[in-house]
Amino acid sequence: MSNVDGTFPREVSRLHKQFGPIIRVGPNRIAVDGSIGYPEVYSLKAKGLAGTFDKVSDYAFQGDNMTILAAPNETHRRLRRPLAHSFSDGAIREQEGIIEKHVNMLLEQLTRKAELGETVDIVKCPDQYFSDSPVINFFESILGNSYNRFLTSYPYLNIPFSMILGRKQVVRAMNKNMENTVLTQELTKKRIEMGEESKTGQRDFMSHMLKKNREGEQAMPNEDIMLNSVILIGAGSETTASAMTFFFYITGINNAQKQILQDEIRSTFTDESEINMVNCGQISYLQACIEETLRMFPPAAETPPRMSPGANIGGKFIPSGTIIHVYPWATFRNPENFTDPDSFRPERWLPPTHPRYDARYAKDNLACFKPFSHGPRDCIGKNLAYNEMRVLISRLLFRFDYESLPGQETWHNNQRAYLIWIKNPLNVRFTVRKN
Repeated sequence: MSNVDGTFPREVSRLHKQFGPIIRVGPNRIAVDGSIGYPEVYSLKAKGLAGTFDKVSDYAFQGDNMTILAAPNETHRRLRRPLAHSFSDGAIREQEGIIEKHVNMLLEQLTRKAELGETVDIVKCPDQYFSDSPVINFFESILGNSYNRFLTSYPYLNIPFSMILGRKQVVRAMNKNMENTVLTQELTKKRIEMGEESKTGQRDFMSHMLKKNREGEQAMPNEDIMLNSVILIGAGSETTASAMTFFFYITGINNAQKQILQDEIRSTFTDESEINMVNCGQISYLQACIEETLRMFPPAAETPPRMSPGANIGGKFIPSGTIIHVYPWATFRNPENFTDPDSFRPERWLPPTHPRYDARYAKDNLACFKPFSHGPRDCIGKNLAYNEMRVLISRLLFRFDYESLPGQETWHNNQRAYLIWIKNPLNVRFTVRKN
């Protein structure tokens, strides 16, 4: 029942604590703690008697093996190669102006609400930004300065979860998913027709996919771009939006850490214009707070499972065909891996040279912390996610003071997790910072 009502990651956490790092969770299915699963199942070197631990087809949605999400290994390598250029540090820097423009729009909206004394549902706030942002990054050449919210739901994320909510929600979700998918395909087709660069010379993420070599071959064939566009946009929005929501929740109930972070950001920058990707990357406590948020509330509640080729895992032989799951929530909340696992302690991520370093966390198993999965099939957009979160948090905390409304201290206990989190409203009040 916990797999239906969205509490299964918590149940797996309880079972790991009771029975150990390898447990049976269903017919022909096991859950493995990430301290074992990531290096022995997901890493580049992980192999068994019959080969590698392949992804499970049709797990996220029917036909997902045609996309980068669950493609066979050889196809995945072919797809990932050109995409790696789109998400490289250099490509992300090229998009900084686009991202900054989008952040400015969000902050203007929040400033108006703050001046009117209105509260903000922080679930909708980052959802809107991170639903729009990938669209802008991919299709800036088409959209220009327009601010349109195109994608708020995706077929491989929302339909399976709406099915347990009732018939009306299913029909509504399917209609919205179809509308968004068609629109994304139309935008993708138009962007492909424009070629590597637009008439204005504006480059976006698709510029790297459309780049041609000396022989005239395109980095990524049009068919592959069409098949993967919805996947890339969806994956780049929902998980990062969840991470930002959880950041405001956990800092809202941990005022001491919030104050430290605010002070560090405000002492680092004298003007909001100084806040950029490079400068934000130098703030150790900011990165520590983000990592600790991802540890306590991994935005992907479950790492996509793998199929055993017949292999020893954690000293036990797992027969061929067994489905292997790793649940980040259970791994990151395991006291065998982290001291004080249920407490928000950014100090665990600081280097020994940092003045706020705490030796109590020196023995934490940081190697099992893989919020973006692990190995050659980890999240290709993780650097973009970190950069966007650092900049957005810094801009928000530099400009605003904020507080969660009373009565929401246990908000997270009521959130349901499937592949992603289904989040209830979280109300926050922003106040424009004095001076």
